[in-house]
Amino acid sequence: MNPHAVQRVTGDNWMTGRVAHISAQEAARFLGVSLRDLKELRRRRVIAFYRLGHRTVTYNPNELEAFLQKCRVAPAGEAIGYRSHSR
Repeated sequence: MNPHAVQRVTGDNWMTGRVAHISAQEAARFLGVSLRDLKELRRRRVIAFYRLGHRTVTYNPNELEAFLQKCRVAPAGEAIGYRSHSR
C-alpha cells in the first residue's frame, strides 16, 4: 500500500479493518496532483469517487492506489524482458 495512504478509525472502532474515505484535498495530495486536476479526473470519470449528497465527494484510498497502479508505465527493458549483461 502507498506510504501516503490515509487510514482512519472513527467512533468506537465499530468498523475495525475498514479504510475510511478521504476528502478531495487528501485525495489530490495522495495522487500528487492539484485539486483542479483531481476535479477534472472526476469530471471525466477516470477515477472512482463517492458523492454523499449534493456537494460532498469522498475517495477510497485503496481505489486511488489501484488507479495509480493502472497508470504505471513499465520501463522499456521491463516490457521486453531485458536482462543486464553485467555479472
